[in-house]
Amino acid sequence: MKKILVPVDGSEQSMRALNEALSIAEGKESGYAISLINVSPDPVYFPYYPIGGGQLNKNVEAEMNEEAKREGEQLLTTIKNETNAPRLNVDIVHLEGVPSHEICRYADENNYDMIVMGNRGRGAFGEIILGSVSHKVLHLAPCPVLIVK
Repeated sequence: MKKILVPVDGSEQSMRALNEALSIAEGKESGYAISLINVSPDPVYFPYYPIGGGQLNKNVEAEMNEEAKREGEQLLTTIKNETNAPRLNVDIVHLEGVPSHEICRYADENNYDMIVMGNRGRGAFGEIILGSVSHKVLHLAPCPVLIVK
């Protein structure tokens, strides 16, 4: 079975990449499996002080992590449910960490045959032509990478 990893973040580019991966997989006779992956970046730690002063809330980072996890899993579930590919095995994976590193690590550890991803995502900062995550994945991936515009 051929395995395709598709990083998704809900952006238009990642949805085009998913459609391309579905086209590749559905056009083949042999079995294909598609995994949708979403990586919640580690939150940037910032001190949180309640309005009006008071004690530092040490649970904010844990709450931010939990909220990011919930949002990532909800996004993946929604996208999977909207994917119309009855002949394909589509599963979802949510990870936390540096997106480019986690995508490549997961692809390597699970022997993916290809990564199909958008050229830019929802990140606040990106590179001029190719998004920073897709640029890093292109250079670090253990398998072929298809970048979809």
